[in-house]
Amino acid sequence: MSEENKPNVIVIGAGGVGVVTAYSLSFNGGSKVSMVIRSDYRHVIKNGYTINSCDYGKIEGWKPDFIYSSTAEAAKESSVFFDYVVVTTKNIPDGPKNSTVSEIIRPLVEANDKMNSDKKTSVILVQNGIDLEKELIEKFDASRLNLISGIQFIGSTKIGKGVIDQIGKDRLFVGSFDPSASDSKQAAQKYIELYSNKDYNIVEYEPRSRYARWKKLLYNAAINTTTALVGLDVPRALQFSINGQTSTEKMIFEPAMREIIAIAATEGIVIEEEFIDFFLNISKNILFKPSMCVDAEKGQLMELEVILGNPIRIANKNNVSTPTLSMLYGLLTLVQSKLKEQKGLLKFDEKTLSLKESS
Repeated sequence: MSEENKPNVIVIGAGGVGVVTAYSLSFNGGSKVSMVIRSDYRHVIKNGYTINSCDYGKIEGWKPDFIYSSTAEAAKESSVFFDYVVVTTKNIPDGPKNSTVSEIIRPLVEANDKMNSDKKTSVILVQNGIDLEKELIEKFDASRLNLISGIQFIGSTKIGKGVIDQIGKDRLFVGSFDPSASDSKQAAQKYIELYSNKDYNIVEYEPRSRYARWKKLLYNAAINTTTALVGLDVPRALQFSINGQTSTEKMIFEPAMREIIAIAATEGIVIEEEFIDFFLNISKNILFKPSMCVDAEKGQLMELEVILGNPIRIANKNNVSTPTLSMLYGLLTLVQSKLKEQKGLLKFDEKTLSLKESS
């Protein structure tokens, strides 16, 4: 394929997942790859990335084809139609209003619409959680978008300025949020072609994207949340418990997972029991801190609402009891609020003991 005919892909989010995503697209060679990089922008412009990858080995000085400091800059300076807008940032609807997914991608979507009103923008949300596509349906003309779900299993973390450490193999499951949307399904399958690197990563089409998202919530709603609350990697969260790993598994992880299974069942989605053991075992033997734990330790807001808030709201609507998930949600809301206060997003008046939203 000539350079002119290659689709343009822009990756938003330059953490451990985003950088490996952009590198995998570049390694494939079927697209022109752009990245939006904020905190490490000047460093990467000058030095590129150092990537220590279990999939690709050690890469020094890698850069995507184009680098932008914001989506607004990309929309203004690129002069191209971005066929794929790949979002790998954390989905935090309760964060600053300008950091919601809809506001982040708005410049690109609007620029694409002006450039070619006959062509849809394919937005791929490579993010955790359930119901995250609803924000985009509410904020945009959904008929102008291909809304694609990306569910990624990968152990990849940014450990320093421009330095990525990938310790878990990249497995990506891609599918349309709406299983009846033919354009979105075709766009998802095309993206798989652009992302697949034989013998390096595993990329599959997922026709049941909502089922897959509920399934991944078994891990995220139980293990990701617990480690964030206690600030421990998974093996320590298991071994530091009352009776070794048994009590953490039996008193926290497994009950939370069973509540997710029960909520999904009210939507007619059956999550097989075997996946409880699968997710209980997936990270117990590696020194791995899940994403929410890493975010809390860095003082960054967590994906609390899409991982716990949205499932619990569905549970409440469908009369499902969620004692374990609700306890985790209540405690993590306190942690999230503490982080918001540190960032000036919340203000607490110590004289009146009242909470005020920061403007």
